Amino acid sequence: MDIPKGRVWKFGNDVSGDDGIIEFSIIRDGFGKEFDEAALRAMCFRRLRPEFPQQVRPGDIVVGGRNFAHHNPVEVSVAIRASRIAVVVVESCDSGFLRRALNHGLPVMICPGIHAAVADGDVISANPATGAVGLPDGRVLASRPFSERMVQVWRAGGSIPLLEAEFAARRAASA
Repeated sequence: MDIPKGRVWKFGNDVSGDDGIIEFSIIRDGFGKEFDEAALRAMCFRRLRPEFPQQVRPGDIVVGGRNFAHHNPVEVSVAIRASRIAVVVVESCDSGFLRRALNHGLPVMICPGIHAAVADGDVISANPATGAVGLPDGRVLASRPFSERMVQVWRAGGSIPLLEAEFAARRAASA
C-alpha cells in the first residue's frame, strides 16, 4: 500500500462524532443493521462543511484539532471511510475512535502540532507505518507509528478482511 498523500480538509477542536461528523439522530434506528454507506457519505461533515460530501476526493486527508470525533459511534468511522478519506491526522482523540476506525480500514494518527502546521487544501503525506507526516514545506512531524498488527489491519482494509485472508491462507495450507 502506498503512503497516503492528499489534500487536507482541516477541522477544529472538539468536533463531535455524532453531531458534527454525522447526524446520529437520523441514522440510528436499530443495532445490528447493515450500514447505509451512501447515506453516511452524504452526511459526512456536512454540518461543519456543507461542501464536503460533494467536493471530497479519494485520497484526501482529514486533519483535526484536539478531542476530535468525541461521542463517536461506529458510523462515524464508516462515514469517513466511505468518503474515501485516506487517513485522519489529529492532535488528539479518544482510543475508541482509533480502534473503531482501524477496524474499518481507516487509519487515525495522533500527531502533535499538525493542526497549526497545515492549512485547508495543503497536500501532505501521512505514513501510519512509520508515523511520519510530511508537510508542504518539507518538514516532517512525528507521530507514534502503528504496530505491525495495526499496519496489517490497515493494509488489509480492516479487521474482517484481514481475518478472512488469514483464515483462507490457513485453510489452503492445511488442504
